Formats: sequence, structure tokens, C-alpha cells
Amino acid sequence: MNLPEMIADFQSLLEQKAELEERTKQVNAAIEAAKGEIAQQMIDDDMPEVVYKGYSFKLTEKTRYTKKSESDLAESGADFFDALREEGLGDIIKETVSAQTLQATMNAYVEEHGELSETLGQVINIYEYTDIVRRKKAAPKGAKANVC
Repeated sequence: MNLPEMIADFQSLLEQKAELEERTKQVNAAIEAAKGEIAQQMIDDDMPEVVYKGYSFKLTEKTRYTKKSESDLAESGADFFDALREEGLGDIIKETVSAQTLQATMNAYVEEHGELSETLGQVINIYEYTDIVRRKKAAPKGAKANVC
């Protein structure tokens, strides 16, 4: 397989991935809509449980708890973590740094300082590798890119 064929295959895989991600979003939305319709019909028909093709479908009451938005917390003057700690729930708080945030921060740090400090070098692994970056290319104005 030559380079243009390899790149065409790579491009095709990226396009398939994007299509699958979009399709997954659509299917998830359809599942949520169907669950709502089925639940309402089961309530209307006074059928809290239905068996279909070997599967039991049962109405279940659930409660979901989510953190209030930062703007709501700021408006009320409440602090999410302080409230948890005050209620004896501080043990569920986990300090985390997302991989993307760490990457961006370390890139900026090395750009500013030239390298990681000794302290950071003790806690951060450095992996160097070659990657392929794909960007939408605008029609070149006068200059030509290597076209396969």
C-alpha cells in the first residue's frame, strides 16, 4: 500500500468515527425519547411491568442529584465543596486534573520555562512520539502543498 492509499484509508476511518459519534448521539436521543413514551404508556395502561421476548421492562422511580451551576452557586454564595465537608461528606471529594488540562498546562509551562522543573519532572512522565495531524486545507493561494 502506498502513502496516498494509506492516507485515504486513514481519512476514511476518521470519517467513519465521526459518523458513528453522530449516529450514537442520535440513537441515544431516540432511546431517551422511547423510554419516556413507554413509561408514560405503562403508566396510562396501569402496567408497571411488561415482559417482552424474554426481557422484563419495569417502571422504576429514580432520583438524580447533580451539582448546581457555578452561576447558581455564586448567586447564593454557597460553596459546593464546603457544603459537602460541613455535612461530613468530604470523603467523596477527589482531586483530579484532566489529561487535556495537564497537557495544555505542561505545554505552556515548557514553552515559558524551556523544560519541566525538577519537582514536576518527579511527577510527570514525558513521552515523545510522531503523530499525524489532520486539518481542513483551504484552497492554496499560489503555493502548492504535496498533493497525493
